[in-house]
Amino acid sequence: MTVSECVRPAKGVMIFALLAASLPLAGHDGSQASDGHPSFCARLAANIGIDDVEVRDGKASWKANALNLGQRVLFGGTATTSVDVAVVEPATVDDYRRASDMCAAQDGGAVCRLTGPVTFEFGWKGSKSETAVMAGEISTVTVQSTKAMCEDQTLAVGAV
Repeated sequence: MTVSECVRPAKGVMIFALLAASLPLAGHDGSQASDGHPSFCARLAANIGIDDVEVRDGKASWKANALNLGQRVLFGGTATTSVDVAVVEPATVDDYRRASDMCAAQDGGAVCRLTGPVTFEFGWKGSKSETAVMAGEISTVTVQSTKAMCEDQTLAVGAV
């Protein structure tokens, strides 16, 4: 599948119209960091219904496809994925500037290099979720065609 449209509206939301159908995935299994505090990728997975989360050294990672093979081959249609970063108030001009630079178009998709504290807004399979990136957390979310990936680089301060 290829991205047929990529626009960046004034609010900074990147929207990708994809040639595919959009049906929900199964629920999340509650993966958490070793100390019981969920990492960013584990929290995002829980918010959007991803259940295949790998946790190593308290850091979560996952890869998911909005569509299974049968949906891609048999049905077709349009799915939309959006990404955005919002500052945590009270915020400074530098906080807004830092947040606006976290997500960028890359190779027909988008990559968000997230450094907390911010709120990550993710539109996936017809619903939008907001997930906090805690102070000290660094994670990367990549959207490519109908695939999304999340990888924690660090955990929140005090979460290890």
